[in-house]
Amino acid sequence: MRVEEVMTRNPLTVTMDATVQDVARKMAEKDVGFIPIVDNQGRAVGTVTDRDIAIRVVAKGMDPKSTKLSQFGGNPVAFAEPGDDISKARDLMQREKVQRVLVCDSQKKPIGVISLQDLSQSGSERDVGATVRDVKEEGASVH
Repeated sequence: MRVEEVMTRNPLTVTMDATVQDVARKMAEKDVGFIPIVDNQGRAVGTVTDRDIAIRVVAKGMDPKSTKLSQFGGNPVAFAEPGDDISKARDLMQREKVQRVLVCDSQKKPIGVISLQDLSQSGSERDVGATVRDVKEEGASVH
């Protein structure tokens, strides 16, 4: 099975100059906890999660209204291409300890997201269980 068959299409994106409050508002409006960060040409340069906002901004007493993503950076981009086998997304999740993998076109522009939940609906229980165990290992980050 290919990544494009199970990914969530057309992810919302933000740029590094977005304020944390704007990002949080967009997450709330779309009921998502993960947004790709793009440059001015629309290429993926990072990701931000609701957990990033809570731990890197709120917990440190930073003002979400004035703090921009560029002040704390984004997470590295773990990405697959739409034609890749879903095993590549599963391997990326395990290796990078992330719950979501960005799906980008050949120019590194986000076109979708594949999550652990997407994998759970497409893979064998054994494969999904192993992926969840690996992603959730002690010290793993949530992207």
